[in-house]
Amino acid sequence: MQILNIEGVGKKLVGRFHSDGAVVLALDKNSETIHQLRSQLPNVVAEVVDITDWESTKRVIESFGDIHHVVNNAAIVKFQKFMDITKESALHHFDVNTLASINVTQAASKGMIERGNGGSIVNIGSISGKLATDGLSMYCASKAAMEMLTKSMSLELGPYNIRANCIAPTMIKTTMEENSDPEMVRKTKEAIFRTAAIKRAVETDEIVDLVMFLLSPLSAMITGESVNIDGGCLSGFGLSVGQ
Repeated sequence: MQILNIEGVGKKLVGRFHSDGAVVLALDKNSETIHQLRSQLPNVVAEVVDITDWESTKRVIESFGDIHHVVNNAAIVKFQKFMDITKESALHHFDVNTLASINVTQAASKGMIERGNGGSIVNIGSISGKLATDGLSMYCASKAAMEMLTKSMSLELGPYNIRANCIAPTMIKTTMEENSDPEMVRKTKEAIFRTAAIKRAVETDEIVDLVMFLLSPLSAMITGESVNIDGGCLSGFGLSVGQ
């Protein structure tokens, strides 16, 4: 069984898991999204839950059967200058982007430990967790926290044969298309493409392929890692003399 949140790339992940024959538990707070998913993929177990509500989320997860893989992909991002950050905004970013993953992973890992069969966890981070971005202080901070949280998960869950890894994507194509601020999208694209070796957004299918690899036995000795999928964006900050 897989657990993931139906936001952004989560829709593609649900489809891939389902087509591969997995039993999928999908969580989302949007009832319309859940209704659509149930209509399209009736074999998927889709539940309406706000993952920032720890007790409700834990009850949903623990009420289901064996869980072997977890994908923590829920996230929010709000463009906000540092001096404009409010306590509410700061807490909300960490509640969704970081703390919810603790609760989900704890609930799922409990069963993995009791069964003794191990498992794998993939947390969706961002290159913004490795590179400060103007106007995204809280998003960057919460994604940076996810990086270290992943390492801590791998260290403490490793003795139970549970692996934990993080992926750090650049801007994802669907995210750009759905963003309500076209000017910010344009500026972000320009900044990314200025340093990236491959000057385009990452496709959702490329994210899904990497997640599937990190969940699979092919990556059996990979844990505690953060894998960039950024077209060389972070590499672009090195010195390039040129011709």
